[in-house]
Amino acid sequence: DLEIPDDDYKMAAVMERDKANFESPNIWFYVGADSRNPGFAKVGITMGDLSSRSYSSANPNYYLFCAFQCIQDTTKSQLESIELRALAYLDGVFPNHRERHMESQRLSECYYNIDFEEFFSCLHDYLLENHHSNFQTTSFENEAGVEEGYALAWRFNPRLSREVQSRFRDLILRY
Repeated sequence: DLEIPDDDYKMAAVMERDKANFESPNIWFYVGADSRNPGFAKVGITMGDLSSRSYSSANPNYYLFCAFQCIQDTTKSQLESIELRALAYLDGVFPNHRERHMESQRLSECYYNIDFEEFFSCLHDYLLENHHSNFQTTSFENEAGVEEGYALAWRFNPRLSREVQSRFRDLILRY
């Protein structure tokens, strides 16, 4: 809602960039979940409509749990590289938990028999610590207006209860 100044081109450029980043609905790193299997997680990326990643015709229990917003100028190759590095990191933290596709035997983006809270927190922290320049960050204020911490800018599934969203937000807030 701030007015972009027309007498300070440097400030205007910074404000235009920040506005584009926060309004961008297109570049996301996400975590999917399964409503019937709390030990399942899927990581993925999209440079398109995030809602298209929120369902699976093969698994009606799959849903998009949370997505982290990337900055507008993140390229497809950068996003793919971040995903590959994040998967390698997660393979180290959760060895032998990533499934292979049945026919091709290629590694999937799906993890089974994991602690979802730990998985979510580890992934967020990895992205924040290693790829923060590609992501939006946000600070969080409580009801009293006191800043409680910062994290990657997130979008939880709106079907999740406030309690669940709060619990997972608290897992990723850094001080």
